[in-house]
Amino acid sequence: MFTGFFSKEVSDFNIDKINFLGVLNSKTSSKFIFKKSDTFYTQHTEISFFKKSDGRQYINFTYSFNPNFFSWLLGICFFPLGFLIFIISQKEKNDFEFFLTTVEI
Repeated sequence: MFTGFFSKEVSDFNIDKINFLGVLNSKTSSKFIFKKSDTFYTQHTEISFFKKSDGRQYINFTYSFNPNFFSWLLGICFFPLGFLIFIISQKEKNDFEFFLTTVEI
């Protein structure tokens, strides 16, 4: 529901630097998929690597913060004010975007 994309140039990359993203669901040579569940939302993060022909390496983050069943239940039962619960997912997405721009990977 709340998605985003972020790309950053890196010189080298270590998978241990991104263990805060949750549980590793899938792994290939150039792609990692993480999932993290919280009380009101589920975070899905896909990390892929891209190497340009000039040798520069980029790490790409594609992420989504989706309200879970509990959030939808609260939103429907306490309509219209119940849908304010989705602000939590939106805030976490904004915090994650800020974190990606400030952290050194």
